[in-house]
Amino acid sequence: MIIRMTKLTVGAFVGILIAYFLGLSNPLTAGIIVLLSLGRTKRSSVEVAFVRVKSVFLALLLASTIFLLVGFTVYSFGLFLFVYVPLVLLFKLEDGLIIGSVLSTHLITAATIDVSILFNTVMLFIIGVLVALLFNLYVPSVSKDIKQDERLIEQAFRELLLVMATMMRGDKKFDFERLNEVERLIEQALARSRMNEDNYLFIDVSYHTQYIQMRKVQFGSLRRMFDCVSKVDMTLAQAEMIANVTENFARTLSETNSGEALLVEISQMMAIFQKSELPKSRVEFENRAILFQYLSEFRHVVALKREFTKEYE
Repeated sequence: MIIRMTKLTVGAFVGILIAYFLGLSNPLTAGIIVLLSLGRTKRSSVEVAFVRVKSVFLALLLASTIFLLVGFTVYSFGLFLFVYVPLVLLFKLEDGLIIGSVLSTHLITAATIDVSILFNTVMLFIIGVLVALLFNLYVPSVSKDIKQDERLIEQAFRELLLVMATMMRGDKKFDFERLNEVERLIEQALARSRMNEDNYLFIDVSYHTQYIQMRKVQFGSLRRMFDCVSKVDMTLAQAEMIANVTENFARTLSETNSGEALLVEISQMMAIFQKSELPKSRVEFENRAILFQYLSEFRHVVALKREFTKEYE
């Protein structure tokens, strides 16, 4: 927050000073353009700058034509907006709408259109955009924060897995609000990683975003696993086996562990369950069906990690 505030205030002042010392008319406009052009990331600033170049060019072309034909009046500016705004929306140049409109008022104020007026207007725009891009070159690194986010997510996953193992053994005490907290943690981490990714124009740092996205998909399966384990209402031998495997996953869960061995173990366990003797009651049948669904989601969680590891090997 402090860094962005500093960029906005100092950047706007620098833009005004440059325009002033170059002897341009309306130097304050350069500062306003800096304020409007400073994006939250490098990528957004560059993308918006290109859009605004097109929008301003369109605005000056239309304004010059309309004002010369109709005159330099409030009504002619209204006509300009009537034509300019639909074109901006049509060509998806909305990010340049305000700047294009503001710069067009300079032509009305001057009550004439010549090379010097157009040059002054274009220079104010160039100064504002370039100063904004320059000030956005500095972005504090959040790599440590992203790594910390990843560690917190992994720690939360271990906690949830151990809770499920405990619930599988009969202790159903758990505050399900914790799942919502973990979900918010993942969303915040994903937002931070995506913003960080947008601050690198020529370097691929998408790994962290993809990693957190993978954890987000895994979390969807973990939620469904919680739904399953909360519905198990009888003690089964298979439940203890599943609890042990779940605990093992919690102990070995890490960024570097592909889960290949665990995936094999889960698949073998599912095969054993399918070959075991038939349930003796409807309740046992329903509980075993729930456990099998739990294992299916469990396998999906581990398979996601394996595929991710293979992709980035």
